[in-house]
Amino acid sequence: MLNLINHKSISHRQDTCFTGKNILSRSSFLFSAFMMSIIALNFSPSLAWGQEKSMVVKEIDLTKYGTAGSIDVSNSKQQIVITFNNCNLVFFDYNFNQENELSLTNCKRLFRARYGEINQQKVLVSSIYTGQSMIYDFKDIFPIPLHKAAVTDSLIVNNDLLSSSDDGSVKLSQLSENPLSSNNTTSLYQSTGVARNLAVTSKTNSEVNKVAVSYDTGEITIFDINQNATQTKPQTFRSIPSRINTFKFTPDGSKLLIGYFTGELVELDVTTGESKTLLKVDSWLNSLDINSQNLVLTGDDEGFVKIISLETGQVIQQEKISDNGINAVAFTVDQTMIVADSKGMIYQLEISNF
Repeated sequence: MLNLINHKSISHRQDTCFTGKNILSRSSFLFSAFMMSIIALNFSPSLAWGQEKSMVVKEIDLTKYGTAGSIDVSNSKQQIVITFNNCNLVFFDYNFNQENELSLTNCKRLFRARYGEINQQKVLVSSIYTGQSMIYDFKDIFPIPLHKAAVTDSLIVNNDLLSSSDDGSVKLSQLSENPLSSNNTTSLYQSTGVARNLAVTSKTNSEVNKVAVSYDTGEITIFDINQNATQTKPQTFRSIPSRINTFKFTPDGSKLLIGYFTGELVELDVTTGESKTLLKVDSWLNSLDINSQNLVLTGDDEGFVKIISLETGQVIQQEKISDNGINAVAFTVDQTMIVADSKGMIYQLEISNF
């Protein structure tokens, strides 16, 4: 009888110990699950790994103007212009405070606007649907007829006006003053498809020596232009047979960064013709910019902005800042950026961890 009682007591203790282990194991599991849920709630998939906070420091609602088209920053870095497809332009100062706005007449659609200089005077050149560029000297607007089709891009090159068009043509127009007008226009190039964007690079601050034009066929053609605005035989590249949405020379002019409709970000060496893909997104790559530190800023059609190191090819920071596509991006200074989405929301961003 005594042995039986002792046996039951031992069995009871063993059962108790086994149950205690179960309780401990279950408690550990619940604690781990709880901690994982906290981590999951606090980690946003829109931020890059190791990115502690949002890059967005300010938002401005300009949705009343509709779809944003482009952003440009003046050479002095003292002014920013944002264009809207409905022919409105909104100006901001260095601190991203709104200054004034401008509405273009007889425009139909505004594609983009760029700052430039004519005889060292600041101007703004707007590219519009009605075959004209409109030059604004911050007093008056001067329409310059250029193409039979829409002017998709235009800019000042060594005091002359360079323009691209829906019909695939690229032209260079000599400008005369008092009043500002075009007195001689030269056809530089013609190709199939839509000539969408222009890019330039300079040996000095005053003289542009290379001009590139991109097409919706994937073609890129580069011209060497001297100070007398004459041309040499152009180079033509076609890295990917896809529409080019955006492109820009690197600061030293040795490479082109190209953003495609199919989502690729490609680096093209303009000397060797070799290209490599730095990034691929699952949407349209709409806009890009590059700063003096060789950091590339991109915006895509899913609302993401990414910052990529050109030296390493690595994504340093990324964030989904909008449920709408990002139409335009620009560095204002090396650490500060302006971004516009397709609905007209404007965002000021800062690089937080670089």
